[in-house]
Amino acid sequence: MNRRLFTRLAAWPLALALLVTGMTGAAPAAFAESAEQVEEIRGLLERYHLSRPDEDTLNRAAIEGMIYALGDPYTEYLPPEEWEAYQRDLEQEIVGIGVYMTNQNQSVLITDVIPNSPAERAGIQPGDVIVEVDGAAVKTTDDARDRLLGKAGTTVNVVLLRDGREIRVRVTRQLIRLASVSGQPMGDGVGYMALTGFTSDSPERFAERLEQLEKGGLKALIVDLRNNGGGYIEAAQEIASHFIRNGVLAHMINRDGKDTPLSVSGTPRPYPVVLLVNEATASAAELFAGALQDYGAAKLVGRKTYGKGVTQLLIPLSFGGVLKVTTQEYLTPNNRKVEGIGLTPDVVVQGPAAQLAAAYRAAGGKTMQITYVMGNVTINGVRTRQPNAVYNHNGAWYVNGHFAAAVLGAELSYDANTRTVNMTRDGRTLSIRIDDQRLNVQNGLSAFDIRALAEWAPELHWNVDGDTVKLSLTASAG
Repeated sequence: MNRRLFTRLAAWPLALALLVTGMTGAAPAAFAESAEQVEEIRGLLERYHLSRPDEDTLNRAAIEGMIYALGDPYTEYLPPEEWEAYQRDLEQEIVGIGVYMTNQNQSVLITDVIPNSPAERAGIQPGDVIVEVDGAAVKTTDDARDRLLGKAGTTVNVVLLRDGREIRVRVTRQLIRLASVSGQPMGDGVGYMALTGFTSDSPERFAERLEQLEKGGLKALIVDLRNNGGGYIEAAQEIASHFIRNGVLAHMINRDGKDTPLSVSGTPRPYPVVLLVNEATASAAELFAGALQDYGAAKLVGRKTYGKGVTQLLIPLSFGGVLKVTTQEYLTPNNRKVEGIGLTPDVVVQGPAAQLAAAYRAAGGKTMQITYVMGNVTINGVRTRQPNAVYNHNGAWYVNGHFAAAVLGAELSYDANTRTVNMTRDGRTLSIRIDDQRLNVQNGLSAFDIRALAEWAPELHWNVDGDTVKLSLTASAG
């Protein structure tokens, strides 16, 4: 999971003042003895150990040992070079070529290309498969990422596979700042916004995009927080002001049990709001989602969130680098614990495409235009990825049961007594036995023959062109 900050740099002077105050006065004898023991052991290791450890190595080990003893995965020492990378990560900056990738059949598929990026200028397209990077074969996204990232201004040679042809491109890496906010209308008066992180500029970008959508006439809004690892608390606080009138964003509890409520004041939206969440929605994103859920300002759709309910303070060190230390736990406005637990959605849905369809329906949307190609699913112009959403088996096309239920606004269930998978809507049920060819079960997931679905739900239309499957749903769906 990407690491995220939870306090701004403005908090540093206070942190330093507290640190200095805590170190004044005479040290206890036990502390002095411990310090002497550490120094004695350090000296003996430097003098006698076979590896001839130097002072820097032992100092770093001592720091890591103290932090490890806390049993806290979020407290860590960041040397200067890691601190620089951490800041870039916080602001969603990378030095690379500008592509999104996924693993597919032991190969690396490019799912999207960032506009105006080096990749786009080099002619790289979504659907291309990365074969080699700088002469080395790549089979996973980790392999590709390690080789594509580098220093700005350096070049990388990439071999791609497109429509059975090899294409060779030379791309110059550059600093790319990923947009933390994007959005578009989805139809039926439903707006969609993706918030990938609470960066320093995300409140301004969110307000701008929200205003643009509202000018077009909104009846409901979807805010996608899936894979949002958090960010600045202040950014979450500002964005929450678009949904909460007067209240508490979170209760911030320090190690003495003192509660410092984080207030929020703003103007709620006059229309329904749906938040998309998943297992990678974490930290400040959970803080934000938990507050909106508690106040009834939004309905959560998706999967249970990560469960990071603690915040960290950043303290600059005199010898360089930064200490990131956990100082508070937060609870939701209704005093719900998040740490190690997460948030449970109001509507639990499995699968990214199914979640998007369910959120659209929860927001009041009915008409859909869906395109599936090579694992990519586009619903009313919004693209996500779910390789098993639609697939071909023995010449027939099947639709994942969870995805089909979300699209049709139906309930999916299994009856162990009759060994049937059931799709129910408006008092009507499509019931198919698991040994019926109209149903395909792979890895415990049921999928319906698209022909059976269209017969049961006549408002569903479909066509296939090669590997591209298109589904359309009229407004008459329940």
